[in-house]
Amino acid sequence: MADAAKPRMDFRTVVFFAMTLSLCLNTVVCFIGSLGLPVVKAFTLVTYRAALMSASTAFLYRIAYSIKAPASITSLAGWRASLAPVLNSNGAHYVIYSIVFAMGRPVPTVLFPLTICGGFQLLTIANKHFPATLKRVRGDQVFALAQQEMHKMMAMCATMECSMLPLLIMELFTPARSVTRVVMYVNYLRRRYACKDDTVFRIKYTYGNAGQFHQQVWSMLGQKTSPILSRVPGIDKVLGPLKRWFTQGAAPMKTE
Repeated sequence: MADAAKPRMDFRTVVFFAMTLSLCLNTVVCFIGSLGLPVVKAFTLVTYRAALMSASTAFLYRIAYSIKAPASITSLAGWRASLAPVLNSNGAHYVIYSIVFAMGRPVPTVLFPLTICGGFQLLTIANKHFPATLKRVRGDQVFALAQQEMHKMMAMCATMECSMLPLLIMELFTPARSVTRVVMYVNYLRRRYACKDDTVFRIKYTYGNAGQFHQQVWSMLGQKTSPILSRVPGIDKVLGPLKRWFTQGAAPMKTE
């Protein structure tokens, strides 16, 4: 069927298409620029921040139209109930993620979790509205593979997000140190661990939710480090309270 026969994009779809396309293109230029290539190198910082801004704009737009006013606009309890799902969503979390890393030097790998999610949204829109064009460039095969492997890609996103914490901690020993960023990011990862949202942008996970993928990462890390940490006297007295605080409010991880 020709692309012209497909339904026209509504305003929301246009916004997500434009922002995710901007996210993906800016990430590509930022990554190439980080390799030190002439000319492109000068655009590393601007494209890095443009990618973060594009993702944040899309997420904030979805947050804005998802908020539903309570029956009584003067009810604080009603507003808390209305805002809780939105503030605990993937979108709100990724806005925090973008803010944390927009404050520092460009780190292209920071963009990968956002770009993976943005790529899924971009392919989904293209598959619906431009199927013929997508097929001509073999994009339909990429889309089918992406759908099939989505759970693996979301697990990769969770792994990459967790791997950014050591980077911020190491920066504490450099002139670029920022205790505020570390504190913000630890709280961000804590929220991700308990996140029950299974949608990102406007697409739904094919399996699980964000919290489950993060729990799998931390569980694997615990298994790897347990033999070493068990040899440190009194370590449980330190890590025990921290673990209880970090995992508070998270649903138990499902096992298959």
